[in-house]
Amino acid sequence: MLLIAHGIEVTQALGRSAMLTAMNTAVLHDVVEGSDWTTDDLRNRGVDPVICEALDILTPSSGETYMAYVERICASAGLAGETARLVKEADLKVNLARADSDTLRERYARSLPLVQNALAIAN
Repeated sequence: MLLIAHGIEVTQALGRSAMLTAMNTAVLHDVVEGSDWTTDDLRNRGVDPVICEALDILTPSSGETYMAYVERICASAGLAGETARLVKEADLKVNLARADSDTLRERYARSLPLVQNALAIAN
């Protein structure tokens, strides 16, 4: 339940002009990381392939450092990469506002401008 509640918060943080692909990705963005569901499970249930690709981008790989994960999101190409960056930006804003430790606040504050810069370059 918390995965979906957080996903809704991130969806709201995208703003009113967000496209449906970004909103759907935001709702689902932690499902693969935080549950037994895979992107293949979602794809097999009819979730759009671009959303599934964005979810793959947004899911940290095993052994991947946090900063390598953020850099991978920033470098991802295509509509899925753009969607992943939009969702990660909103996610970082939500997480930054709710961070309960200085370590997490610093992590999010350091990552947010990287994602925002990648978004600006892509546009």
